[in-house]
Parts: sequence; C-alpha cells; structure tokens
Amino acid sequence: MNASKNSKNNRPNRGIGWRSGRRWATCLLAAVLALTVIVPAYPAEHASAASATTASQGGFTQDQLDGLAYLNEIRAKVGVGPLELDAKLTQASQAHAAYYNTTRFEGLSAHREEPGTSGFTGVTAGERGKAAGWPNTSVAEVMSYNNATTREAIDSWLSTAYHRAIILDDKYTSVGIGLQGGTAVMNPAYVKFEKNGPEAKVYPYDGMKGADVGFYGNEIPNPLDRFGVEHSGGIISAAAGFAIDSFEASIVDSQGQEVPYNSELKGDTVFLYPKDVLDGYSVYTVKLNYTLYQESQLRSKSWSFTTGKGRTLKGLSAQYDELVLNPGSKLPIQIMASYDDGTFGTPKTPITYSSSSPAGLKVSADGTLEGVKPGSYKVTLSSGVVRGTVPVRVFERLKSKSYPATNPTRVKDIAGRADQAAIEWALRSGIAVADANGKFRPEDSVSEAQFLIMLLRIYKVDDESYASKKKKQHWAEGAYKVATARNLLLFSASPGKSDFRDKPINRYRAAGLIASADGVNYDFSDAVNYVLAHGYMRGTEGNQSWMFGSNDIVTRAQAAVILMQLQSGMKQLVGAPKSVTSEKKLPEPLFPEVYIKPALGSKTLIAEFRTDGTLSVEGQFADQVNKQLEIQIDQHQKNLQSGKLLEKIPVQTDSSGRFSISAIGTYGDEILNVFLRTEGTAYYIGVKKGTMNASDYSR
Repeated sequence: MNASKNSKNNRPNRGIGWRSGRRWATCLLAAVLALTVIVPAYPAEHASAASATTASQGGFTQDQLDGLAYLNEIRAKVGVGPLELDAKLTQASQAHAAYYNTTRFEGLSAHREEPGTSGFTGVTAGERGKAAGWPNTSVAEVMSYNNATTREAIDSWLSTAYHRAIILDDKYTSVGIGLQGGTAVMNPAYVKFEKNGPEAKVYPYDGMKGADVGFYGNEIPNPLDRFGVEHSGGIISAAAGFAIDSFEASIVDSQGQEVPYNSELKGDTVFLYPKDVLDGYSVYTVKLNYTLYQESQLRSKSWSFTTGKGRTLKGLSAQYDELVLNPGSKLPIQIMASYDDGTFGTPKTPITYSSSSPAGLKVSADGTLEGVKPGSYKVTLSSGVVRGTVPVRVFERLKSKSYPATNPTRVKDIAGRADQAAIEWALRSGIAVADANGKFRPEDSVSEAQFLIMLLRIYKVDDESYASKKKKQHWAEGAYKVATARNLLLFSASPGKSDFRDKPINRYRAAGLIASADGVNYDFSDAVNYVLAHGYMRGTEGNQSWMFGSNDIVTRAQAAVILMQLQSGMKQLVGAPKSVTSEKKLPEPLFPEVYIKPALGSKTLIAEFRTDGTLSVEGQFADQVNKQLEIQIDQHQKNLQSGKLLEKIPVQTDSSGRFSISAIGTYGDEILNVFLRTEGTAYYIGVKKGTMNASDYSR
C-alpha cells in the first residue's frame, strides 16, 4: 500500500460519488503488509547527511538510531513493546530503498522487485528479509518518499491508517530501517508470533498533544475511497490484537458535541475517520465498546487527546456561486468556508453580511436575503480579515393568473388507475384539461412545450401574457419567453434543437427543467441527482441516479404524478443563475433503496426491512453453489458504517447459488446493515425501515 505524508501538497483529485453496497468486501481483506507513503521534496544535502552519518553502535547510522528511538517512544505511549534494530533486516531495507530509486515502480508495485533487474534481492519483503539472513518471511514493509530523516517518514506513517497499524503492531519485535536518496523503507518482523492481551491500543494515544487535525487521502490504497470523500479529520485507530467482532464508538469535542465520522473494521483494528477536519488545539474524547470474535464479553476503552495547529480560514462563499430569488421572497445564505489545507466546511467563526444596495436587496444579521426590487446585487461575507462576495439576482415579478378547474368526475378514462389521485389533482389545479370527448388520455406522451406550460401553471404563471399580441412564432411562445428570462434548462434551447419543443420529453430533460426552476444551473445529469436528493422526482426503480429511468418518455399521467409531488416540495418557481452551479454543491445523495425487486443475477443480494421491524434477505451467488454461508445483521449507527452485532444466521444455497430467509427477527432500528459472509469475501448492503435495497456485485 502507498501513502503520502504531506496533507495538502499531494492530495489526489478524486470523485465524490459512492454507491452503497458496491464491493464492500474489498475493504475487509486481511491486513496487507506492504505500504508506501509520499512526502514533499526536501534539499538533497539533507538526504546525503541522513544516509551517511554512521554511529559506532553496531554500524547503524545515527538517523536509524534516532528513528528507532522515536518509534519506540511512540510505541511505549501506545502500550506496545519496543522494536530492536536488526542488521539483517536493515540490510534488506537499505537495499530495497536503493532498488526503488533505480526502478521507480509506482503504487503497490513499489514493494515488488523483478527478477533479473539490477539490484534485485527478492520479489517480496519476506523474500528480501530471508535473503539477507532473517530466519523467516514474516516481514512487513512500509515505504515513504522524499524524506530528509527516518523520523519524518515515521510521522508520515503515523498520520495514515494502514501504515500506522503496521508500525504500531505489537506482534513485531524487530525492524530494519533504510533511507536512501529520500526513500524510506521500514521492515518490521517477528520470529515467533505472539500478541499481548486484548486491551485496545489506541492512536492518538491517551494524553497525546499535537495530534493530526486532518487526513487527505494520501495512502495507497486510500481508505477514504470507500466513503467517496477526499478528506477526513485525523484518523483515530484502536487495535485489540485479536479479531474484533463488533463495536460502538463516539467522539466528543471540547464543547461536548458529538463528532460524526465514517468507520472501518479491519481485522483486529477499528479506524474512525471524522467527517470533517478537527479543530486545532482542541481536546477530543473517544469512547469505544467492542467485542472480540467468539466472545460475548463487552470490552471498553475511553481516552482523550489534544490536536495540534488547526487549519486557517482563507475564503468564504455561499451555497451556490450565484443566488437568485423572487421579489418579496426570502432565501437564507448557507456559508461555505475554504481553508489553507484545500478543504471546505461550515465556518466556526461569526459571519457578518452586507448588501451592495439594501433598497433592492435586504440581508439580515443571520444571513437571510429578501428580494425588494429586480436587479443584480452583491452580498459581502466577512469573518475577521477574510471576506467573500456572492452575486445575487432578483428576478422581475411574474404575471399571475388563476386557471379554471376541471371536474374529475366528468373525465371518462381515469377511474381505477393507480395514478388517479394525481390526475384528479392536475385537473382540479387547472394545469391539465380533458379533451373535447371528455377524456384525459393518460398514456399520451407530453412534449417539452406541454410540460413547460404545466410546470408554469402550478405556480399560476400567466404564460399567455408574455406571447406576441400579433403572430406567435410558436404556440407556446409565452412560456418559452418566461423560460428564457428565467434561464430555465430546456433541450430545445441548445443550438439546432428548437424542434424538440414539440417532441416528447423524457424524464432526464424533465429533471433538468425542474432543477433550473429551483435556483440552480446544473446540466441534465447533475439535475437528476438534484431532484432525487430534494424529493422533487422519484426514480422508476429506486432513489439513485442509475435507477431514475432517464430515457423513459413522460406521459400525461406521469406528468401529473411528477408535478403533484413537485408542488408539495418546491413552493415557488424561481429560475436559474447565469453562472454554472458546481457539482460540488450537489446535496448529499439519499440512503439507497429500490422500489421494485430486481431479478436475481449471478451475484445479487436483496434485503427488505418492513415497517413491522421484520427483515427478509435473499440472493443468488453463482460461485457459492450448495454452500452454507452466513447472514450477519448489524446496527447502523448515526456516526458509523456498522455498529453493534445483532444476529448471525446460517444460510444454505441451492444448486444455483440461490437462498432466501423470510421474517428474520423484529428490529427497532431505523437502518440495518446486512452482510453475506462467504469463505473469502463479505458482501454488504444497508436497508432502511419500510424500504428494500439490492445490489448486483457482478457489475
């Protein structure tokens, strides 16, 4: 594995999307014993000095002795025994550092050597240690680049998750240390496998000062990838020495507020990743309850530590790069702070606000905007010496009109339909009418122009009053003039696409139009995520974007269903700003669920958590034919991915790999975590009460 020491200079660009239930098992493999860290460059003369300074004690360099003393000091504070610097392991470490500097294999390949290449001493760390004279292949390896001293490399390893777990592991008794040209290699090893007692060994350790405030994903493999985030607070870990079966934990700050976090259970170690960077020079208290594998005894650990220097506020911005509102309406500003480590978050210092023209745009002390007169304005955000501005546009007031209602009882073709209530609402609201024969024609498609008019009429916009008084360019000309003035997202507005005004609209384009009416300027794909997260539209199969049914054509009945749901959530039609809204401003995705039980594929897991608290689990895994597997049910904690173990149930697959368990238990939890455990892999899915969720792991 690889990691990097520097938290802000080496942060990779990574996406924010993560699909719950996708290959959770890849994070539950046994601990890998090869890791690497990257640190920033330093003057070359430091490298030669660190590598060449030799002490008389056993031929080790002073840098190696200093590094060993520093690591053993940390291990003692954590509560694990010291390491002994071994000449044979050090020979292997030095040789591999030199080999890497010559070959420069990247990623996890940095830990391998290729036979026949110059400087080759063994393919793996274990083989290299044995070739140097160590009695076995029980040799781990961590690496770090661009280090002036071994102590710097140790600090970089301690700032990560998996590297830290290795260099603080109490089963290791000896170590080799190499530093060549800035490349640091450490090879912990043991002769006989022995572990201390099951008390959790924690880092940051109890009473520690100067703990990391943040972690920025600079480790390969990156532990944050499974959560779909780019950074976290400083990592908190607890290793029990024996496999942990279940756990619950809390992190509390100096004000007594709980700190939300993601978590990972990896063998004998729990890793907690605070969801935001921690405050500087602040005390945090951690409480951990855990049970070991095949034990019922609840074990507990509580400790506190103090962080070091925190991040510095660099900029202030609003929830969107440009805000829009109607005259007479109000809009709270949601402030986003940017920091010197490249992260963003909610500011923790007081903010003051001022408007460029209070006569046209008012702003209250708590940051609530109120549109007075149409126009373009600027609001200044201030916190100490840090300032930011956000442009605000107040639209012209729209002309309004009440539309006549149609009596649904006189419409002939809607009785008995599942969507009857929505159609009746559309008729009573005046956004749709029956034809001359008294029919609604529910299955007829809706064009873009028709859907636009229906949308405007929910909010009683008099679209006809905007049309030309003489000859119209298009029958829905007034509606399109309103759309242009409000910057609404329409496919027909694209160059050469004007003929799409009278072509059927699909759900994808309907989502784009709705999102733009709510004050954001997203493209169609981001608009889908936006309307799902806000509950403005439902997917056809589930509440995630890939279940949205984007290509499905909207019928008249479906338009009624969509717009009835929309009007209950989106209380006014605003319009979109001219500047594009960043996808980073998208709301958090919904907890996943599916609406229709999918067909069983080669690797499918389905869980249904009923409102009465009972749970059903079924699936098909073609590679697990006629095997006894295990279903594990865990609590889903607010701050955890998985919490307390609730139940384990054996399950037998048939000749096709299929299994089914109905009405498991009665659970009072709102969310459950369900695992299917096979011999080599565990598959995960989360399910909310009253919903169903499914994952296809073959994709």
